[in-house]
Amino acid sequence: MTDQQDKSVIIERFSDILKGKGKRKTPERIKILEKVLDFKKLFTVEQLYQVMLNDDFPVSRSTLYNTVDVLMEIGWLRKMNTGESSIAYERVEQTAQIHLKCEHCGKIKLVKDTSFMAYMNARKFMAFTTSYYNLTVYGVCNDCARRIKQLKRKQKSDKK
Repeated sequence: MTDQQDKSVIIERFSDILKGKGKRKTPERIKILEKVLDFKKLFTVEQLYQVMLNDDFPVSRSTLYNTVDVLMEIGWLRKMNTGESSIAYERVEQTAQIHLKCEHCGKIKLVKDTSFMAYMNARKFMAFTTSYYNLTVYGVCNDCARRIKQLKRKQKSDKK
C-alpha cells in the first residue's frame, strides 16, 4: 500500500468518524488531516496554520483548533506541553513515546529505546492496564552543552 493509499484509507476512516459524531466532513477538515499526516514530529497549531497558508489553503485558527481537538478526541493526536506556555501535538503511531527535552533551548527529540519499551511493556501494575506511556526525560542537548562549555571557557579566559 502506498502512502497515498494509506492517506485515502485514513481520510475515509476520518469521514466515518466525523459522521458518527454528527460533524460535517468539510474540505478544510480533510486538508488539515492531510497536513497533520505529513508531520513526522511535534508541531504547533501555528506551524500547521503556516503550512496551510503556504499551500494557498487558508483556514481560520478556530477551524484548526476544532479539528485538532477532534483528532485528539479520537486518539490520533496527543498534546504535549513543551514549556514556555507552548503546546505541541504529535501523531499517535505507537503506544510508547520517549522524548528528550532540552531544558535550555526547549528542543524535543523523539527516541526509541527498545530495551526500555520492553521493560515497561513487561511491567504489571495492580488493578491497572496500561494503554500507552509518554515519558519525557529532561536534560541538556549537545548543542546547548557545547555552547555552555564555550561560554564557561570564555568567562574563564576573560577573568585572566
